Amino acid sequence: MASPFRMEGRVLVVDDTEAKRYFIVKTLRRAGMEVLEAASGQEALTAAALKPDVVVLDVRLPDMSGFEVCRRLKEDPATSALAILYVSSMLRDEELEARLFEDGADGYIPQPLEPRHLVAQTWALVRMRRAEQARHREREESQAEQARLQRELERSQARARRLTESGVVGTFYWDLDGSILDANDTFLEMVGYTREELERGLLDWRKMTPPEWREQDQRNIRTVLEHGVSGLMEKQYLRKDGTRVDVIRGAAAFESEPHRGVGVVVDISARREAERRLALLMAELESKERLLHAVLQQMPTGIFITEASTGRTLLTNERMATLLGGTPRPNLEEMRLHLMEHLDGRPCAREELPLIRAIREGREVMEELVVRREDGSTRFSWTCASPVRDARGEIVAGVLTMEDITERKATQVSLRLSEERLRLAMDSAALGVWSYDPARDELEWDARTRELFGLASGAPVDLRVWLEHVHPDDRERMEAMVRRGFADENGGMGDFEYRAMGGEGVLRWLAGRGRVHMGTDGKVRHMGTVLDITERKLAEQHAEALLATTATFSHALTPQQVADALVAHGLRSLDACSGSVTMVVDEALVVLGAVGYPEAAMREFNTLPLTRPTLITEVARTGQPMWLESFEVLERDFPDMARWVRDSQSRSRSWGALPLMSGGRVLGVLGLSFPTPRRFGAREKAHLESLCRLGAKALERARVYEEARHRSEQEQQFLGVVSHDLRNPLQAISLGARTLQRMERPTPEALLRMTGRIANSADTMGRMISDLLDFTRGRLGGGIPLERTHNDLVRLCREVIDEFSVTHPSSDIRLEGDALCEGWWDGPRLRQVLSNLLSNALRHARPGSEVVVRVRGLDGEVGLTVSNEGEPIPAELLPVLFEPFRRGISKFRPAGSLGLGLFIVHQVVTAHGGRMEVGSAEGVTSFTVRMPRGA
Repeated sequence: MASPFRMEGRVLVVDDTEAKRYFIVKTLRRAGMEVLEAASGQEALTAAALKPDVVVLDVRLPDMSGFEVCRRLKEDPATSALAILYVSSMLRDEELEARLFEDGADGYIPQPLEPRHLVAQTWALVRMRRAEQARHREREESQAEQARLQRELERSQARARRLTESGVVGTFYWDLDGSILDANDTFLEMVGYTREELERGLLDWRKMTPPEWREQDQRNIRTVLEHGVSGLMEKQYLRKDGTRVDVIRGAAAFESEPHRGVGVVVDISARREAERRLALLMAELESKERLLHAVLQQMPTGIFITEASTGRTLLTNERMATLLGGTPRPNLEEMRLHLMEHLDGRPCAREELPLIRAIREGREVMEELVVRREDGSTRFSWTCASPVRDARGEIVAGVLTMEDITERKATQVSLRLSEERLRLAMDSAALGVWSYDPARDELEWDARTRELFGLASGAPVDLRVWLEHVHPDDRERMEAMVRRGFADENGGMGDFEYRAMGGEGVLRWLAGRGRVHMGTDGKVRHMGTVLDITERKLAEQHAEALLATTATFSHALTPQQVADALVAHGLRSLDACSGSVTMVVDEALVVLGAVGYPEAAMREFNTLPLTRPTLITEVARTGQPMWLESFEVLERDFPDMARWVRDSQSRSRSWGALPLMSGGRVLGVLGLSFPTPRRFGAREKAHLESLCRLGAKALERARVYEEARHRSEQEQQFLGVVSHDLRNPLQAISLGARTLQRMERPTPEALLRMTGRIANSADTMGRMISDLLDFTRGRLGGGIPLERTHNDLVRLCREVIDEFSVTHPSSDIRLEGDALCEGWWDGPRLRQVLSNLLSNALRHARPGSEVVVRVRGLDGEVGLTVSNEGEPIPAELLPVLFEPFRRGISKFRPAGSLGLGLFIVHQVVTAHGGRMEVGSAEGVTSFTVRMPRGA
């Protein structure tokens, strides 16, 4: 016997009656289906995660009704597509049928249960479910292929458009009768014609060709007629003003129209001009070469240039011949090796010659050598050999310069004995000098050293005075180093760097050097120098700080990260003890990041009104940096702040604050505190201003990043809402259509009911799509388009209210205002504005209260107000009420709406040149529209 037909499919049977459930399960399994079982509603919701094709659902369950289970399955996007069959022994078939469209179920099994009917209806839903899944997969694959083909087409079009619009290649469409049918802007610019003249047919390529090029044009035409295309050729065109333009031109005929085709033109006038200039430059180069040769011959240094590959002499001057005592040989190989000797008298081997080494090693070689001339005399020379490379980096020549230093060597010998004293004298002329007599414990400073430390001439100097001027952070280290040096450890004092406070509180970096010297009297003295290296150290610190800050800011994505980096680098670059970054929010400064302040200060100054007199609020108001170099200045300018510093026992003794500016607007303030009174130099101020400019740019970038990320999240949420809201009416339409297909002889009442539901769902989708189109025009298309006609606002309001009286018979809408308010507006759009405002008012009005529409004619404009009594709009939603993608408004959005109504109202009113006002207080909410009457 043939095996019975096997019906594949997964079915979930939900029934608390074991016998009935057993009967259904057994029947479906015999038909070849995979069957899952559940005895309660909760078990059914859990088993739905296994993705059955059909759910056979008993409407009476112990924990919840089958109708509730169906509702939950249909509301969950993961299970909303499941087919559901109602089954009940307690309800009549007509009762189950009535619940189908209300709950979204797909059918019911009539009583009593017949196995064939059960299997047939279940199998039909399984096949429908599987077919729908297959269609969905095919649709996705088709959409993916269409998207790929569209991308390929767009890429091809983009390449062609780039060629045409590149501004480099001119294109034109020609006819053999001389007409230029069309051309791009590049070609028109080449020949000096306008597009209007092109459209009037004034361009003729025959007339634009000079007489001497016409014969070549005839040959080119024959080539095109024979082969369909011609090669590139150079020619000239006559411009409209009579001048000529040099071009390279190619042409190709159309296959369908051989007498017509397209031409491609490239302007080579610049190349022609470049060739002319090149000729001038070559002439100028030759002139300069002659001048260079003359200069080289007059130079006091000997010059010898040789070719790298052959060793052939390319150039030598008279000074070289004088130094060698004879004319150099024409080839490097022929030069006498005994002409060069080392300082110790050793002859230079050929491979040791500086010029040979420079060419072989590819680097500059400098050496002091002895030249033994042909007459037997010797001269000392300083030789420098360098390789010469071409554009590819290959060595093509070598250059040797020789300077006679015989006289200099003699001078060096005579000065060698006094070199140490001379060096110390030269250093002392630019440095501060000090000396210490350990026997008498006396310290002496010269005038320059006293100036560096801010001491007057004649003021007493000792080790204690010096330590008082050393920076507190370096004091212990320097005292230990000096003590060891004076005790003759490590050969006396060495080299060291430290910070010191000079006159007027200026912070300086000093480099010290100390040595032990034995005097002529046999006494030991410690002597040394002091050099001001503040500029160098500050430049190094500031460069490192700016590099580190730039690197940190490039990775900072939030204002908090930018503030932390700005505070950290600001403190480190100027040795500040504490600092803060505040941001201007409304009319106050809010702390974004702070380091080094006590908790009490953070609590009191976390938010500062701009009206409070403090250093940072003053900078925020004026946009100018401020520097307070001592506590006395703080007490004079900001007494309240000075009292707080004194009472809190803060260790800050000088302060600075700089604005963070972007586009002329103060974003925030960087504040710094220093532990000692000090004066800020111009370099320090400039460094901090650069740091603040970087910080302001980073803050602005971080703010833009935060807004973009927030907006992206909101748009994703909006797309989810649109997808979810469009699915419900679409499913209702699909269910109604399938139900109509299954009805063999539907009654007129059933047809009217089903088609009515389909029409309502279609209207709902139409409203959503209309709102989406208006939203797209408003946000992406440059505003909602208008078609202005003469309209009466009172008449439009009365028509809309009459429509609402039909669709909302229980509503109470009252129209007040002037008898006539005329103007030039887009009538359908104004009806849309009033409909959205009335829908919003009726939806949120208190039951039994009336909605009032007031129309007033004003001077040059009209006013429309829609008011209702009810729960007021939350204050935090008022600033963003007319914007899409805002959280917190979704709870005010009704079913079947995308929440774009007020946004579209605002766009329409703005397009008319009007404005919107919202008021919500004391239980009354009013939306007011003011629009000009137009012309």
